[in-house]
Amino acid sequence: MLSAIASETAQQILRTLRDGPKPVSAIADDAGTSLQNVRYHIDQLCEAEFVEPVDTWYSEKGRKMTVYGLAVDQLVIRFEP
Repeated sequence: MLSAIASETAQQILRTLRDGPKPVSAIADDAGTSLQNVRYHIDQLCEAEFVEPVDTWYSEKGRKMTVYGLAVDQLVIRFEP
């Protein structure tokens, strides 16, 4: 679970989605990384249940796009000795 949020890219994706649900292309633009990189991290974040598909949008070209949003309201990590 923690490995899904360990990378800077995953953390940037989570910060980006705080503003609201977005398709992968918008997440990639906001995070300043490639679509492939975002897809990889979105898959990891979905598997860890931090992110989930919330809608489907259609691009101007009519392509179907999955829209992702945060699956949690808050994320608190506490380390105990």
